[in-house]
Amino acid sequence: MSLIRFAARSMFAGHFVTSGLRAVREPEDLTARAEDFTQKAVPLVQRLVPASYSSHIPQETKTWVRIAGFLKIVGGSMFATGIGRRLGACFLVPATLLDVAMVWPDKHAGPAEKAERRAEALQHVALLGAAVLATQDLQGQPSLGWRAEQRRQQASAQVSEKAKAASAMTRKSMRKQARKAKKLAKRVTR
Repeated sequence: MSLIRFAARSMFAGHFVTSGLRAVREPEDLTARAEDFTQKAVPLVQRLVPASYSSHIPQETKTWVRIAGFLKIVGGSMFATGIGRRLGACFLVPATLLDVAMVWPDKHAGPAEKAERRAEALQHVALLGAAVLATQDLQGQPSLGWRAEQRRQQASAQVSEKAKAASAMTRKSMRKQARKAKKLAKRVTR
């Protein structure tokens, strides 16, 4: 792993780990912002999941803030260390979506508050885009699918090359046998 890649991943993940720790330790600070979102999202999620699981969906905003914080800590740690970095980035995506939804400006907010919240929402949208991009990061290496396709093509080329060589040997062998047969035929006819 390159030093630049390690430093960049650590800087990116550092934001998530620190905000995740704050959310887990002090969820009350973020609960007021998340209240509107959870009031709308929890009933929707309960309708989407099977009935046997819908009763297990937490309804308290504080719990949702802590869950998002936990996802940020785990995902950020995984991404920073490089151990399961793509899975860690997958954990960061839903946590960042919650952040975007929490800071999105209300319709009833004043112009100053809307401007402030828009700027914060755009920052979270940028982090969301980076997290989505990080889920596809291959660390400069080609994907497993590409590698498998290249190996298949190489194997196919080798088989084709060996078949041509065998075919050439067979033709050569057949010519040699045909010459021997002609010589034998000439001897027999004399």
